[in-house]
Formats: sequence, structure tokens, C-alpha cells
Amino acid sequence: MKYFAERKSFTLVELMTVISILTVLIALTYPAVQAVMNRVHRAKAANNLRTIALAHAQFITDFGRAITFSDIKNIGNNTYNANNFAAILAKYGYINDVSVWAWDFDYKVKAHKNDTSKTFPTEIYNKSIERTHTHFQGGTFPLSVVCGIVQCPNFDYKTLLKGKYPAAYSRGLKSNGSWMEFSTNDNGGVFGTKGGLVAYYDGSVEWCTNTVNKFVKYSDKTKSSKICDAIPNSHKSVENKNYTDSNFLFWNAPGHSICCNI
Repeated sequence: MKYFAERKSFTLVELMTVISILTVLIALTYPAVQAVMNRVHRAKAANNLRTIALAHAQFITDFGRAITFSDIKNIGNNTYNANNFAAILAKYGYINDVSVWAWDFDYKVKAHKNDTSKTFPTEIYNKSIERTHTHFQGGTFPLSVVCGIVQCPNFDYKTLLKGKYPAAYSRGLKSNGSWMEFSTNDNGGVFGTKGGLVAYYDGSVEWCTNTVNKFVKYSDKTKSSKICDAIPNSHKSVENKNYTDSNFLFWNAPGHSICCNI
């Protein structure tokens, strides 16, 4: 009787078959895994935007006013940007978590973290000098958020708490209602051209593939694609930019920049 030795390895054909099967399985499951990750990222981003909107709403309630140009200028070495807006909320104990403003899945934030020549901030507000933290300053540290209605002359701050007004949105919204593609410039969309998130002062957050005729103009109640049209008169927003001229404040609109005379 013949005895056959136990085989201890795969043949080349068997190995190639296993590899082919695994390749097919990965190809089938990758889109599903990617879709799940995208939903997780959106959920985290929505929660961060809601936190920012409600924090400013609470600031308005507590102080009886909105954040002013003077607040932003004084806390950030005479510059106007969303980084300094964030520092004000941090100063008064509303939000002191960097990750609320700079999302870990945002490609610009990841690039900043991976750049050995740059320092990732651990805090937003530096108590010792009563200024925006050096490594969190606008123009140097990227934010995933555009935000911050600022109090201007003749501003009725209570208006924001009575209606559904935009408070913050993910970076990359254009004035024509579309979202900017991934880009290395300042305003590349966090989610690319797929869409973005808009948060309101009532705490609601919406995913928008675009904002075409999404907003209602505060002035005449007609439809508009521009988020700034939905802001009550004399109120504007700030982004991660530095502006030293107090007569102008930039509303983020990549490719269609709008300078609003205050």
C-alpha cells in the first residue's frame, strides 16, 4: 500500500485563485466601507458645526450682543478672521477644542499635521497673553469651517435667535451655490464637489449637494443661492483670512469673492 506525504503548501494555481477571490471581495466591499466612512465624517462635521452655532447663540444670550469687530481685532493682533472668532468663544469657555474647528479627515488639516515645519495647536486661546494662540492664528492654521456673524452698527442681535439664519458652514461654498473641489488653495472644499454642511442658529444642520435657491433673502424674502443673502442686513461672516481694513470684511465665496462694505 502506498502512502502519500501530507501536502504543506498551496500550488501556484491555488494561490492565484485565492488572490483573485480576495481581490474581487475587496473591490466589492471597498465602496461600502468608503460610504460608511463618509457618513461618519459627515456626522462628526455636523456635530461640530452645531456646537459652533449653539455656542455663538449662547454667547448672544449671555452677553446681550453678538461678537463684534473690536472683539475679533483685539484678540488677534488687529486682524479679522474666523480663527479669532473661535478664540473669543474659547476665551469665555464655550469651545476650547481645536478639533471642533479643524476636522481630522479634512485634507488641509491632515496636510498641516504632516508638515514637520508646522506646529499643530493644542489650544485655541492663550490665557497668558490673552490672545489667539500663536499656532492657531489665521493665515497659518487651516480651518474646516467658515463662520461668525459679526455685530455691526444698527444690529439687532435678537434677530438671529428668532429665525433660521445660517451660523456656519463647511469650507468651500461658492456664491453660485456649488461647492469647490479639493484644492491646495485656501478655500478648497472639505467634501469636494459632492456637497457640504450648513448649520443654523437654531441648532439644525443640513447636508446640501448645492445651495441653488436654497436661501431666502433677508431683504426681500426672494430665493437666493448666496448664503450671505440670508444674513440680516449689516451682518457678515468671517473665514480663515487676515484683513486689516476695518471697512471691509470678506465673505467666503471661492472663485467669486465678495467684499462687503460694512
